[in-house]
Amino acid sequence: MKRTMYGLAALFALSLASCVAPSASRENEEEQDHEHGGGAAVTVWTDNVELFFEYPPMVAGEAGQPWAIHLTFLEDFQPVREGKLTLRFVGPDSKDYTTVAETPARDGIFTPAPSLPNEGAYQLAMTLEGPRGKEEISVGEIRVFGSSADLPHVEDAPATGISFLKEQQWVTPFATAPAIERELRRSLSANGEIVPVPNAVARVTAPVDGLVRAKHNLGAPIPGDWVEAGERVAVLSPVPEENAYAALRAKVERLEREVERAERLSAVEAIPERRLVEARHDLKVSRAALEAVGDVNGEGYDLTLTAPINGLVTERHLTVGERVRAGERLFSIVNPATLWLRVQIPAREAAIVAEVSSGSFTVEGSPRLYKGARLVSVGTAIDPERRTLPVVLEIQNRDGRLKVGMLVEARLFLTSSTEGVAVPSRAIRKEDALDVAYVQVGGESFERRVLALGPSDGEWTHVVSGIRSGERVVTEGAYQVRLASLNASEIADHGHPH
Repeated sequence: MKRTMYGLAALFALSLASCVAPSASRENEEEQDHEHGGGAAVTVWTDNVELFFEYPPMVAGEAGQPWAIHLTFLEDFQPVREGKLTLRFVGPDSKDYTTVAETPARDGIFTPAPSLPNEGAYQLAMTLEGPRGKEEISVGEIRVFGSSADLPHVEDAPATGISFLKEQQWVTPFATAPAIERELRRSLSANGEIVPVPNAVARVTAPVDGLVRAKHNLGAPIPGDWVEAGERVAVLSPVPEENAYAALRAKVERLEREVERAERLSAVEAIPERRLVEARHDLKVSRAALEAVGDVNGEGYDLTLTAPINGLVTERHLTVGERVRAGERLFSIVNPATLWLRVQIPAREAAIVAEVSSGSFTVEGSPRLYKGARLVSVGTAIDPERRTLPVVLEIQNRDGRLKVGMLVEARLFLTSSTEGVAVPSRAIRKEDALDVAYVQVGGESFERRVLALGPSDGEWTHVVSGIRSGERVVTEGAYQVRLASLNASEIADHGHPH
């Protein structure tokens, strides 16, 4: 429907031809292969909206034909659904001529039909007023012709570029962003894994044989539970035939009584002082042995095991009612607030690893970019088999989304930087082993560009060639634009209707 308005003037001229003299008819026959021009398609971007419209040839004093004015909010790339649009023309006589569309004819599209009295060049500006505020849009020059005979002839030209209509853009996830001059820090890309910080990992093991009695352990933590340092995690009860903990506790109690008795006797010189010194020494040794098996409750013969650090329980090997052996692992605890990112740098990049200062990364299964990784250490030797150099960075994990063992794609930032034209990295696609991007050259027109890329910081990538500063690249919906680029025969081959 949009395209037909350009041919209205030509059809009008042809209808007149059937009513004029034969000589005029013959002259018109020579022009039947020509289409009148004078209209145009215009695209303007402001900070907040995209304006795209097509207008038919304009003849001074004649009734105006509807314009198809498309307005899109750049905040969310949704059509303008409410508001008033005012068109203000400033003519060659410096007078203002105004046309108002009170509401969109349908979502995103206003259809005013302006008419201007005199031929010449008019400067057009539009004002959009609606729930999101007021937006002034400077359009530029609009040409008005003196008569239909003055309309230029245009030859049919083959279609170029990719057509992806506004009505398609509005109903699919779609977004664009401008290429800009930007300074980027040089970086290295590498693969790696999230690992725990060594002092943020702890194991709780059984120091002695014991029974896991239900009355003490029904509330024992399970994987996913958070525990505080010193919090009880399990209680081991004595086993019938042997109990190193109970024996140690009984020995300590006996030695405490012996020391008290020796102190009383030594005070009246009933025994040599040497006996008191020996008793105190035996008590000290026994107490140390008791503390070594984890005695914290100080009473009874059940052994209470506690969490050595704050953290999440990641493993539990404790079953109520079973007997555990000394040395068995009962719990694993990890504090995930701070983690390490261990990446492997190719040997060919090892010479510049000394310039690494920080990094960013994405984890498997998520597009989210994590920033702020701080350099901890750089390996001193190349792995002879993998031909890589290990680099460790520290990352914060306050929201707990990162998990130990996740694989990552990381980018390590160097201290040096470069300047140039940059585009959002998400706009770059791999197609047929080439780096490409789709550039919006008009409201509904796109081009596929092959790119030569420069450094990247993960979010932005320098483009050495293929895109100029100010051009807009598709950052979301590039796949749909690519599908739109398929020609009719390709669509037919795949069974899609044209």
